[in-house]
Amino acid sequence: MLPIQSFKYPNGKYGAYIYKSGYQSTSAIFGGSPQHLRKKGCVDSDDGRSVLLLPIRHPVERFASGVNTIRKNKKYAGYSVNDLIEMLEQNTFRNLHFMDIATVLRNACFYFDDIHLYKFPEHYENMLNDGEYYGEIPHHNKSDKTLILTDSQKERISRYYAKDFELFDSIKEPGQKFYFFKI
Repeated sequence: MLPIQSFKYPNGKYGAYIYKSGYQSTSAIFGGSPQHLRKKGCVDSDDGRSVLLLPIRHPVERFASGVNTIRKNKKYAGYSVNDLIEMLEQNTFRNLHFMDIATVLRNACFYFDDIHLYKFPEHYENMLNDGEYYGEIPHHNKSDKTLILTDSQKERISRYYAKDFELFDSIKEPGQKFYFFKI
């Protein structure tokens, strides 16, 4: 099962709801109940496999937005940025707002023949259009706070999300095809 919820675009291509990468806006557009993908057939079969359009947000921006979001929850309100980074580094904290996109992609390779990447928010409209959605694009869950991170915090985030940085930096055009990570 892909660890992220998915939906179908009007043209039958798939999209994934990625926390802090347009999740609220995308779910407002496509509504319905998100579905978890389940493996159909074998990996070497094209039966039931399709195209995935995936938004990729800059890891530091995504992390900062995630912090702003979870701090709205009383459970996390008292945690500092350094506390959250340390818990991620020590693998003592799990929250989908902080899941690395590299994990999503590794899993998606088992479900989709074609995976296309889009920088979020720069390529968001391109992604929707590639799924043949041309309607209004609502802006939900916009934070009114800007979290300022220190250079040290950015460096730690860079190490933790190293593959996500590599992935984000590799996207040169909307809808760029993804194959595999370089080792």
